[in-house]
Amino acid sequence: MFKVNDLVTRSSYSNDVIFRIISIDNGNVKIKGEVIRLIADAPISDLVSYDVRNKVKFALPSLSRPNNLIGGRILHIDGDAYYLSKAIETYKSYNIEAYGYYIEENKIEEVIISLIQKHNPDIVVITGHDSLKQKEKIYELESYQNSAYFVNAIKRIRSIYRNKDELIIIAGACQSYYEKLIESGANFASSPSRKNIHLFDPVIVASLVSLTRIYEIIDIDKMIELTYSKEIGGIDTKGVARRNIYKKK
Repeated sequence: MFKVNDLVTRSSYSNDVIFRIISIDNGNVKIKGEVIRLIADAPISDLVSYDVRNKVKFALPSLSRPNNLIGGRILHIDGDAYYLSKAIETYKSYNIEAYGYYIEENKIEEVIISLIQKHNPDIVVITGHDSLKQKEKIYELESYQNSAYFVNAIKRIRSIYRNKDELIIIAGACQSYYEKLIESGANFASSPSRKNIHLFDPVIVASLVSLTRIYEIIDIDKMIELTYSKEIGGIDTKGVARRNIYKKK
């Protein structure tokens, strides 16, 4: 018998994604991707137990950081509290100053400017959950679960912070409307092929930007290779890190 927090896969999808059960109701189960930003519903009959001993551990990419480098400050807004906690842990592992808030996707626009003014970040991450509901209407914003909320938040930011090298925006989630996010003012976004992304993908991109010096342009090809899903793209963008240089007496 399955219970909440059990790890499972779905037979109908060839057991391709590991999920955690978050609720059970009369034979129907709500499940959340353990490392893929995906929430789904499934009949309990479709679930297969996953042995935690087989769980793959993901190694984060190594990002070089000289001792005298001051990394950029990150504000991470996430529509999922669990994924947010993992993101903050990762920033700490890179020794990056980061502030995280769990905010439902449809409420991000309301609070984003006040949070930017509070924390004065160099980088803003806007993520959570999303999906393409109508695959035959891929270029219509209404076809996406939450892309419109991300777009509205980006536009709100860019109405005040217009310089894309002074405030870097990373936006999107699984199957998000990539082109519209970039058009609205994001520097980096998901998901060009409308596929699912790994929970660490936006975190890796934000960390790379944070630790890249201000006179360097982010190598987007290398950035994409550092991510797990390879489902993030973007525009030419400078890093935000600065060296602290002084002479010892």
